[in-house]
Amino acid sequence: MSSALARSDELHERVQRHIGESVGALRWRWPDALFGALAQAVFAHQVQGNEAYGRYCDGRGERPGSLGSWRDIPAVPTDVFRSVKLCTFPPAEASEVFQTSGTTSTSRGLHFLRRSDTYTASLRPWLDTFLMPAGDTPRIVVLAPSAEQDRSSSLSFMLQWAVDQRGGPASGFCWDDDGPRLAAAVESMREAAAAGTPVLVLGTARALQALLEGFIAGQLGTPPTLPGGSRMMETGGFKGASRTLGRDLFYEGLGKVLSLPPAAIISEYGMTELASQGYQPCWLAAAEPLAGQHFDALASQLPDSLGADGLARVFVFPPWCRVAAVDPQTLSVLPDGRRGLLRFWDLANVDSICAVQTADVGVVRDNALVLSGRASGATARGCSLAVDEILERAAADAAPGRP
Repeated sequence: MSSALARSDELHERVQRHIGESVGALRWRWPDALFGALAQAVFAHQVQGNEAYGRYCDGRGERPGSLGSWRDIPAVPTDVFRSVKLCTFPPAEASEVFQTSGTTSTSRGLHFLRRSDTYTASLRPWLDTFLMPAGDTPRIVVLAPSAEQDRSSSLSFMLQWAVDQRGGPASGFCWDDDGPRLAAAVESMREAAAAGTPVLVLGTARALQALLEGFIAGQLGTPPTLPGGSRMMETGGFKGASRTLGRDLFYEGLGKVLSLPPAAIISEYGMTELASQGYQPCWLAAAEPLAGQHFDALASQLPDSLGADGLARVFVFPPWCRVAAVDPQTLSVLPDGRRGLLRFWDLANVDSICAVQTADVGVVRDNALVLSGRASGATARGCSLAVDEILERAAADAAPGRP
C-alpha cells in the first residue's frame, strides 16, 4: 500500500473513531484542540495529495505546520468542484462520485469519495439524533430518487441508507423517470395510517410542494390523517416549478393536509460537497424538553430564527463539521452573530477538501445557523476571486513542461 493510501486510511479511522466516541458518550461538543488537531492532519493529507490545492495553498502562504488555527485552512469555493478534480487519489478509484444538480448546458460539480464508510459514519448519528430520537422504525416514504435510480446523488445515498437501515416494513421510494409518484406515496401513507404505523416522509421541497398542491387541487383525494409520531423531512429550499412558497406558509400547508404538528416538519441542510448535514432541532426538542430549552435559548440569540410556529428554525451541525460566516469581500471569518457567506470545515471530507466556501448567506452561533439565502454575484466578490485563483493554479498544473 502506498504511503498516501495508508495516510488516508489512518485518517478515516481516526475520524470515525472520534465520531463513534462522541455518539457513545452523547458528547455533541468537541474541544477546539481535538477538532483542530484532526483538521490540520486532514489538511496536510489534502495538500500533499492534490497538487492544484497544494499550489493554491502555497500561493496564500498557508502550509501544514504554518497555520495559526484550523480556521486558517484555505477554503475552496463550491464552484471550483465543477472544474477541478479535488481528490487525493486517482479519480478512477473513487467508490462514489456525487454530482451537483445542473442542466445540460452547465457543468456539474463532482465530489469524489475513495471510501464511503466515513460518509455513512457522519450521516448516521445526526440523522438518528434529529429524525429518530426515540429509536423507532417508522414506515419511510421517500419522494426523491433511490440510490439505484441516481447513483450520482449524495441525497439519494443518504435517503437509501435511511430506508435500508431505519425504515419499517413497506418503506420505500415513490419516484420514477417522470418524477415523484404522488398517488403511490399517498397510498402508502393511507396503508400506514390504517395500521396505526407512524410515517416518516422524506423528500425534496419541490416534490413536497407538488404533493401539497395535488391535495389542494383535489387530484390526490382526501389527505390521510397520519398517526401520532409521524413526521416529515424536507430538503432543498422552497422553490417549486410553478410558484414560490414562503417557508412558514409551506410548512403550515403540509401540516394541515397531513395532520402533522409544526414540530413534526424538519428541514435538512446538505450539499454535494459536504459529507455532513445539518438539521432543524424541532422534532428533537419536542421529544427531549432539555434539548428544547437549549435550542430555544440559542434561537433567542440569532436573528430571524423563529418561524411563525414559534419553533427554532436553525440548522444544527455535528461537532466534526464546523460552520462560520465570512466577510463577502475579504473572506475573513466573522464573529458569531454577524451575517456573511457560510464556510464549512468538514472532517468527514477526508480525501477531498475539508474547508468548503459556499455562496449561501447566513448567521452563525454555536455551530448553528440561520440560513438567509444565496449571495448575489456582486456580494460574493471575494468568493469569485478565490475561484479565479485556484483555477489558475490548476491550469498551471496541467501546463506542459511544468516543473
